[in-house]
Amino acid sequence: MVDHSELLTLDELTARTGVSARNVRFYASRGLVPSPIRRGRSGYYGPDHVARLELVRELQGHGFTLSAIERYVDAIPATASPSDIALHLSMLAPVTGDRDVDVPGGLSGMGISPEAAEAVAEVYAAHGRQVAHELSEIVRTMVWPAFRERGGTAEQLREFVHRLKPLTIAGLVMAYEQAIDESSASYDGKRTSEH
Repeated sequence: MVDHSELLTLDELTARTGVSARNVRFYASRGLVPSPIRRGRSGYYGPDHVARLELVRELQGHGFTLSAIERYVDAIPATASPSDIALHLSMLAPVTGDRDVDVPGGLSGMGISPEAAEAVAEVYAAHGRQVAHELSEIVRTMVWPAFRERGGTAEQLREFVHRLKPLTIAGLVMAYEQAIDESSASYDGKRTSEH
């Protein structure tokens, strides 16, 4: 059931998503997004429309052809919630950066001492190992039993873990950015109180 306060006009939808009215109609005609919700003679759009349009835009950004986008969207149940669709978006997020990042070398190139650069690299490595260990434990004790109960295979579990990687990276980046912002705000507050 859609909350009426969340409904958007076509103009509001195009402003929110950056998708032209012409493309919204085209995507609806191709079944990529649902038809508008009718209220009298007017059509309105809800969170599901926004989420599906954002997904289509992201797929296009990844170079998917229209037919590939149609196949991708067809595999998403019509009953999927906007948060379910957001999960698909998260899984499309590229894994940023190189696997062979030279953290100490990169930091040294920024004028950081080799000792400080090595210390930073060790922080990344230690926390990376900790995250991997804790997530592996959750998969082993909570995810795998549920997969097995539903008749899932080890291959499906491997696929899940593969799809979990970009979410993990995105989650770590978000947590890091929040922590840095909080730390910076705390530091700024201390500097202000010292003056």
